[in-house]
Amino acid sequence: MAEKKNKNYLSGKEIKAIAKANAKRIKELEKYKNRKAEESEFLAEMKNPDNILEIEDLHTFFYTEQGVVKAVNGVSYDVPRHSVVGVVGESGCGKSVTSMSVMRLIQGPAGQIDSGSIRFQAKDYRRDSKGEPMRDENGELIVEEKIYDIAKMPINEIHRIRGKQVAMIFQEPMTSLNPVFTIGQQLDEVTMIHVPGATKEMAKQKSCEMLRLVGIIPENVYGHYPHELSGGMRQRVMIAMALAAEPRLIIADEPTTALDVTIQAQILDLLQDIKNKIDGSILLITHDLGVIAEMADYVVVMYAGKVIEKGTVFEIFQDPKHPYTIGLQKSKPTMTLDDSTELYNIPGNVPNPTNMPNQCYFKERCAMCIHKCSGDYPGMVQVSPTHFVSCHLYSEEA
Repeated sequence: MAEKKNKNYLSGKEIKAIAKANAKRIKELEKYKNRKAEESEFLAEMKNPDNILEIEDLHTFFYTEQGVVKAVNGVSYDVPRHSVVGVVGESGCGKSVTSMSVMRLIQGPAGQIDSGSIRFQAKDYRRDSKGEPMRDENGELIVEEKIYDIAKMPINEIHRIRGKQVAMIFQEPMTSLNPVFTIGQQLDEVTMIHVPGATKEMAKQKSCEMLRLVGIIPENVYGHYPHELSGGMRQRVMIAMALAAEPRLIIADEPTTALDVTIQAQILDLLQDIKNKIDGSILLITHDLGVIAEMADYVVVMYAGKVIEKGTVFEIFQDPKHPYTIGLQKSKPTMTLDDSTELYNIPGNVPNPTNMPNQCYFKERCAMCIHKCSGDYPGMVQVSPTHFVSCHLYSEEA
């Protein structure tokens, strides 16, 4: 009797077919990413002018020998102006890959933005036919509002956005800061790159100003190397570096993970103060629901590369709809939890990212499953003007 074929096993023939298909798709995407394009090709329009960022149907894949890993698989959410949007979900759900896609930091050629839109309201320099920034009669640079589709921008044009318009605070400052350059050199570089005609004196003045803004005396750290600072100080330097070019959007990818509770509170207060000072928006990525409750205005819950629920922070915490969101809330330790009570955990595992089912990804782990869950993947259902959930329990038929 022939042995039953293992579904997780790939034959040599199948691996070759996957590699051939991957190589063809990667070649197409790399060619598109490295093309020369006129500005008009990546200009767009916002669906809601009150948003600073609109991510729509974003697909970011990693092409591997075992298949295509759909790390971000149709993600859509908005970041309104002057607000904090928190993104939560367990490890591997696509939170950081989405933010990396906005920054265009996905490591190619294996990692690629396959399709979708990332519309961003930028304030960029008016440029001449050669792409050089234009000045007015007084010699001042002319700035105007432009809406870019970051997903369609050639990689050689991304400098218009990355670092200047959208800045990122990474979760581990020790690996993000260059160990062979001083703090001052790394901060000065931001101004030198993003401000046309900047001098070394101007860059140093700006760097010192940013360090003071995050509560650091410049003379104490400007000439020091990253390893000479504590974890909290390094994270403050990362925030200062993110603010140096006066961005409109700050992406904070778990900015307090490596810090103790006291420093964490200081960093969160600092981020809140800075948001008000620069009149900008923050996209906050974290596992900590307590941080989200304190900081966020809106919450996006992700699972297995998709957004499964989004709404205001009050709606998500007081009236969660999706069984996964309810599970996350139940697994959070509270002050009223009895010592003898076992902390709740969501049973089961996330599906294989190279072979996702056509039905709801959470079905095998869900205690509230209904017959319809075995059908197609649920669409996004609006349960209030600001509250959306992707679950068959709330479909019109249910």
